[in-house]
Amino acid sequence: MSRILVIRRGGLGDTLLTVPLLRALRRAHDGASVHLAGTREFCDVPCAYGIVEVAHSAEDFWLWVPERARQCLEDYDLVFGDEPDCVQHAFDLRGHVTGTPYALQLARQVGCEPVWPGDCQLSPPRCVSSGAVVLATGSGGAAKCWPKEHWLALAQRLVSLGHAIEVVVGPVELERDDPRAWRWPDDSQNPVTFVVEEQPVRLAKRLALGRVFIGNDSGTTHLAAMLGVPTVAVFLATDPTVWAPVGAHVRVVGAASTLPNVGDVERSVHEALAWFG
Repeated sequence: MSRILVIRRGGLGDTLLTVPLLRALRRAHDGASVHLAGTREFCDVPCAYGIVEVAHSAEDFWLWVPERARQCLEDYDLVFGDEPDCVQHAFDLRGHVTGTPYALQLARQVGCEPVWPGDCQLSPPRCVSSGAVVLATGSGGAAKCWPKEHWLALAQRLVSLGHAIEVVVGPVELERDDPRAWRWPDDSQNPVTFVVEEQPVRLAKRLALGRVFIGNDSGTTHLAAMLGVPTVAVFLATDPTVWAPVGAHVRVVGAASTLPNVGDVERSVHEALAWFG
């Protein structure tokens, strides 16, 4: 059996954007064992959903010492990755083309053509009629975050319509502005609750229970969309034609250097809810 390794270091979103490439490699090399290396806890997510057989930490391969790294990689028939001194097929991470999703660009750099957008999914989009509306107010970049007052106003509107609200509290939120301290709607019938999961695989299982997800340009938003949860992605500072999650169950609001208003996002939430049929 041939063995293929893909190395992609970075955050959760960076890791998830390799999924179409990983699926394309599996099709092109039928029967191969496909491994993924990067930040281990993030690589565990594609592994948990059967996209790869094994998740590694990139640290295991000594990439900062090219000669040692090449020795560590000798057991693989093909190696793709973000370290040009060590791998056979290197990604160029320095730029991107406007108008084409980055995950597709990444795969095409190494000669792969994913099935689009189906190869983006960890789980197929699905219809459920219950569950909470999940809000993820953070992002790795502060400029990508929709303002606090907008999130609170949106939550008030949704609670008034009878929706249960869950708010994701991750490492970024804890470092900057813990949303558990915000003045969320006080409704005894539909209290706002919080999802605090440090491990991405456990977070994925929680997100998959949501009726609809709303988040900024972030790895968590990509994760929700890739789990098949109807998703509203709010964009402020980056190009959604490149960085937005994709699929018929995804709605994108805003664009680079714009600030979507609460009404725009609420309408997209209703569209996402209507996707359930």
